[in-house]
Amino acid sequence: MDVTFINSGALSRAHYSLVRKVESAQSPQAADQIHLSEIDGIRRHFAVGGVSLKECREKLIILLYCAMNLTHVNPGELAFALPQAVNLAEMGRTLRDKQLGFIFCTEVMPPNHELQLMLVNTIRKDLESLSTARVCLALSVLIQMPNDEVIPAVQSQLQALFMHKSISVRRRAYLAYHSLLHNDPSRLTPLEDAVVLRIQRTLPSIDSCAMAIATKLNQVDSINDEVNALLPIVWQRPGRQSQSLTLLVLRALRKAKLSMPNVGIVLDIIKHTSSPPVRGNLMLLREAFLVLSSVSTGVIQECQMQQSLSPVACIRRLLTSKDPGDQYLFVSCLDCLNPTLWAGTLPGTIAVLDEWEVQEVMKLLDSHDRLVRKITLRVLHAVDSSLVKAYNTQLLHNLPAGLTLSDKGEYVSRLLDVGVLQYGNDGEQYARYLKDLFGVAEGDTQGRTEDMSVLEVGLEMILTHIREFDITSRISCVTALAVPVTESGARIGPTLMVVISALACEYCGKIATSPLSLLQGMASRLVSYGVTVQDACLLSMIRMSAECDQIPHAILKLVTEISQFSGKRIRNRCGLFLTYCGQRDVLTSIIAQASSSSLPDFLVALTTYGSNAGASPPVNLKPSSTISGLSPGSPPRASLSPRQLRYEAYGTPQAVPSLRHLLSPSRGTLSSPGSTSSRTRSSSRASERRMSSELVRTITPGELTIAAAQGSIARAARGENFLSTYITLHLVRLLSNLNTSRVDLISLDTACNEAPVTFPTPEPDFEDVWDAMENSNLRGWCESPMDNVVRLLQSLQHSMRVIAVDQPPFEGELKVLVAASPNPPLVEPKQGAALRLRESEEESCLWRLRCDDPELRTTIKRLLEDI
Repeated sequence: MDVTFINSGALSRAHYSLVRKVESAQSPQAADQIHLSEIDGIRRHFAVGGVSLKECREKLIILLYCAMNLTHVNPGELAFALPQAVNLAEMGRTLRDKQLGFIFCTEVMPPNHELQLMLVNTIRKDLESLSTARVCLALSVLIQMPNDEVIPAVQSQLQALFMHKSISVRRRAYLAYHSLLHNDPSRLTPLEDAVVLRIQRTLPSIDSCAMAIATKLNQVDSINDEVNALLPIVWQRPGRQSQSLTLLVLRALRKAKLSMPNVGIVLDIIKHTSSPPVRGNLMLLREAFLVLSSVSTGVIQECQMQQSLSPVACIRRLLTSKDPGDQYLFVSCLDCLNPTLWAGTLPGTIAVLDEWEVQEVMKLLDSHDRLVRKITLRVLHAVDSSLVKAYNTQLLHNLPAGLTLSDKGEYVSRLLDVGVLQYGNDGEQYARYLKDLFGVAEGDTQGRTEDMSVLEVGLEMILTHIREFDITSRISCVTALAVPVTESGARIGPTLMVVISALACEYCGKIATSPLSLLQGMASRLVSYGVTVQDACLLSMIRMSAECDQIPHAILKLVTEISQFSGKRIRNRCGLFLTYCGQRDVLTSIIAQASSSSLPDFLVALTTYGSNAGASPPVNLKPSSTISGLSPGSPPRASLSPRQLRYEAYGTPQAVPSLRHLLSPSRGTLSSPGSTSSRTRSSSRASERRMSSELVRTITPGELTIAAAQGSIARAARGENFLSTYITLHLVRLLSNLNTSRVDLISLDTACNEAPVTFPTPEPDFEDVWDAMENSNLRGWCESPMDNVVRLLQSLQHSMRVIAVDQPPFEGELKVLVAASPNPPLVEPKQGAALRLRESEEESCLWRLRCDDPELRTTIKRLLEDI
């Protein structure tokens, strides 16, 4: 936290100190421990007693802060603080104190808690208060915490508040009464009578509170009749007051039964608010179309003929507007009407729009606004489903080559929107569509699966849509998606594999596919994916192993081999799998502790169990040749060839001075992109290891002399003979010490394509760049030391500058500036990326990133998370 106590907004010094300790924690687990320790301390403090109201308020705020910021551990029961919260709500001297007590009870108190009665007494007293603010606070609590036990105590008071002079009190009284009794329509009669009476008494004025609750009571005939009677009255009034009152009445009629005479009035409203389209009238125009959406097509046609007026003809001028707001208004109004009213799809009907106007509607499918695209798709599908089918075929078979990750995600999201519209709640058809889509988007022509990135936008859209299915459609969809995993020849892209992993974890044991078959299929495919996909697959495999009686030895062998060629994150996941796969009882208890069956909740439960002392330690991952059932001399799995691995195997690493070059007194180091094309991170690591193996051989002074005589240094300036140039440039710096050891030579392992350049003068100040991008913040935890992070950043082929830990600003943190890609002409230049790294004692670091280049920000974030 880089702010002082005065500017922090903290409630007290204790609150400020707690937040500082959490911000400087070395890991999320350490931050959780700080939160839990604070909760235990407050529990003991409350148990002693003698807590003042001021101190109680501070402790309750800290409790809410701790409970809401725990990441890997559940906060447990906070019921020990409920007596203090109820007491604060009752005895609080200020409205702020009472509000905090009520908020804590709203967040923590179970529905049928024994302290509900005391809270009811407090609410009843506040409802009788002469203070309007206290009455509104009590009513807000009733709206948020409806309880059957409170109804007898407050029902008569709520009815009395229906006629309160304050509009704020009346509105909350209506909503509180409806919140308490909406499950029993027979008991809502007093509220209905009060609304009708209020509407009648306030004529010719309109009570906005009555209109607000009328929208919730739209099935009551008496209220519908009164609201229908209001429409001609308010529409005939002159001036701007007519617009606001008409808008209130139309909102109340949106889900009600519009009377036949009022349909003509609504058409008249559309005519006058659309010609010309004044900004103040657009809201009223949109509301009028929404009201027509609940009216039958025959009634609208009859009124159109009587008035010789088409509502679509009134808004056609919006179609040619370049304003995205006007375009949205046009297609959203079309979406409210049946196509037979304007498209001429039935015999005897006439199309309202001309051919060129229909073409303009089709162009909206390429709008930059996703909502406009979705509504346009819905409108065209209602007119003719073959139009949407043809559009989908065109998109699917014309995927542009060379798209960036963000552009590809945008393109796939358009296809997913089409699939949602075409297949609706048909889970099996939707699954087939997803396989076809990603068969193109992540097919053979797109490259190797281990080099692809997960399309996060598509992942979120798919999982969200599947969750909206009914349970039968969900099961059929997950089953259809999981079948290719069990087929050895099927290619599954990284995005679809993460989707399958998440769904298999959530619906394991409910789908027809055997968990063991899924387990074998995922294990055999692990080597074909990057770290993100491997992480999701391994977590899903841990969950599925709870459904298997016995795990085959081949799966254990595959996971063990994967762990030997992976980073710390995947090694940990492999260790968890090998630890728990044979402990079904432990896994069953972990699954029972999860708040839901989803993959994130399972991960939280698994991490919680692992952080407790009762969890078994990770197993020792032995080489594959020592696993039981294999002879000591047997080679590793033949199918796991070096080309299939994410990076090549390498020998025992040599001693390298960690961050020695970063802690030098100099301001920083510079690097720039080389002349070679960009590679993936795994390819860069493999090439670095091959380079290190070339540097293992000690080069003698005589060989150095021969190399210099042959002009290697001169070729370095031209970029020729890369390996020789790399060795020579570094050895020239060591001419003063020809007895350089083997370790010293191997320690020269900076990126192969590193060539010193200079930043444009003057050099950008890190603090100025950091402050200029304060609206673009990312942070996280990286399970790798800082020097490894810097080397990986160098592989991005961007100019960068590193500022040592002992140099300002932000002393104690390593600072890295990464230049943005060159900007096209007439495009505002970007600052690039500013990264701050704080090292931990466990070969990991905390990182904070600010970047105004979306593509560079995504690249760096993915690099840091995948280590």
